[in-house]
Amino acid sequence: MMQRTLRACMVLLCLIPGMGQSCGYDALYPNPFEQSWPGTVNIAMATATAVSRKQLPPLATLTGEAGFSRSQAWLQTLKSRLQQAGVGGGISILLIDSGLWSRVRGKESLLLQLHTSGPNPKDRVMLLSEAAINAMLNGSLTIEQGLQLGIVVLQRDDNQQLQRDLHKALSSQT
Repeated sequence: MMQRTLRACMVLLCLIPGMGQSCGYDALYPNPFEQSWPGTVNIAMATATAVSRKQLPPLATLTGEAGFSRSQAWLQTLKSRLQQAGVGGGISILLIDSGLWSRVRGKESLLLQLHTSGPNPKDRVMLLSEAAINAMLNGSLTIEQGLQLGIVVLQRDDNQQLQRDLHKALSSQT
């Protein structure tokens, strides 16, 4: 029953103009090495290197509905942690493995938007791999380690406020 509901919602999102952005979970997304956002190939290579050096645990590849559901859960958890830490929105997030753009917006009450077409022009931007978000949320990787390894890249964060916000949110494992 839940699968039918999720499928119906995904179909409806595709029918609304501007809402049906494709990503790897839709089986319509092109080769991740052909992504147009700068830095994604470097993150993919850094993630592969970190996994091969055992600096990052490998992550099972999930596609389609299962992959989308897992990513949605990670992003929802991240949004909740940001909100609990008192961090405002204005953050666009790209999971580079699938090309899934999402956005956390709002001030006191945060809202997660999935399948956005890209970053909002005023947003701070976080690019990362699925293995990186998984490790950061389970506490085995800090934002600082992710940045050092090159598996997380923060853009439009000149004063490093996003990095501080993520440190605060990810340090509070509630």
